[in-house]
Amino acid sequence: MAKKKSKIKIGKIVTLVSALFALVAVLLMFAPAVINNDTGISYTGAQVAFGYSAKNDGLVSVSVQVLKASSYILPYAVCIGGIVFGLLAALGILPKISTFVSTGCYIAAGVLFFLAVQMTVPVSENLIETFRKTFVLAGGAIASGILSIFAGAGALSTLLIKK
Repeated sequence: MAKKKSKIKIGKIVTLVSALFALVAVLLMFAPAVINNDTGISYTGAQVAFGYSAKNDGLVSVSVQVLKASSYILPYAVCIGGIVFGLLAALGILPKISTFVSTGCYIAAGVLFFLAVQMTVPVSENLIETFRKTFVLAGGAIASGILSIFAGAGALSTLLIKK
């Protein structure tokens, strides 16, 4: 008897797993991205990307803006673009071009995730140097960067897989 041909190819599975890694990297937006060494206060990726204002409800309610919206939205947007092109490659729509674009997006996003401290903008321009000296990367930004680079490696490997 002849063997049955499998309808699902290994390249599609690897592409979908890469897209899943990138999706997890995007969802880590809600994990701490930067942390202050002096005070131990951490800010999530969403707070760094979209800005953050702290509110104190005491005798008088006070709201203070801590972070401005910054360019840290860029790695999330690039990673989502990589997911879209990865899904296009899995569906067979321009498979080679979509694979190259998704690989580039994943790797670029992975590098940009590691620049969370440099992309963070405090409200006061005078505090930028102090802010950059006291803040370091937290686990969310590191995990997002690693997962995105793994997604890029997986997407690139589909070009080498023949099956």
